[in-house]
Amino acid sequence: MLPRRYRLTRSEDFARVREQGDCFASRRLVLCCHRGGAEQVRIGFSVSKRVGKAVVRNRVKRRLRASAYALREVIAPGWDLVVIARQSAAVATAAQLGAELDQLCGRARLLKGSVHAT
Repeated sequence: MLPRRYRLTRSEDFARVREQGDCFASRRLVLCCHRGGAEQVRIGFSVSKRVGKAVVRNRVKRRLRASAYALREVIAPGWDLVVIARQSAAVATAAQLGAELDQLCGRARLLKGSVHAT
């Protein structure tokens, strides 16, 4: 589980990242990122009812949180991220979701050592 300091919790933060940030899409996920004021990476997840019933949505969120927990150390500090699950995320495995999240972070150049990460 992601510790609270690594999570976006307020709806204002979600709205700011969605409106002012850059978005990168893949088949199952959309990643929106915005340079925040925090010293660490903060990540929020959005899984709408369109993805499925509560059990399915919670499973997708658990899988995404586990992937984000592993990625939080390699993402450059100071970013706020919102991960939005698309409908096809419901049938994806944890490995597939993790690989797509990793790929989107690379495309967004959020990983440490990337040219525009800092």
